[in-house]
Amino acid sequence: MIIATPGDDHLCLAPELAILSVLEASLAVATQVLNIAHTEILAPSAEHHDLNIDTRIAAEIIAQATRMIATINRYRLALLLDPDASLF
Repeated sequence: MIIATPGDDHLCLAPELAILSVLEASLAVATQVLNIAHTEILAPSAEHHDLNIDTRIAAEIIAQATRMIATINRYRLALLLDPDASLF
C-alpha cells in the first residue's frame, strides 16, 4: 500500500490532508500488525466463527480500517480533482 503524502500546494488548498495522511498511515500499520499477530485471519479456510474472540475482533478492525483508508482516498481525490465538488 502506498500512502499519498500531500505536497505544500495541496496543503494550502486543503490543510486537513495533513492529518488524514497521518491517520491513513496509522491505519495501514495497524492492519499490517494485526495481520501479523493473527495470521489465521489470512488462512483461506478460516471461518470467522471458528476464530478466537480477539482474532475475530482483529479481523473486524482490519475490515473497518481498510474501509476508512478507502474513504480517505476518495476524499483526497475529490478535493484534488475538484475542490468545489461535493463528496456525496
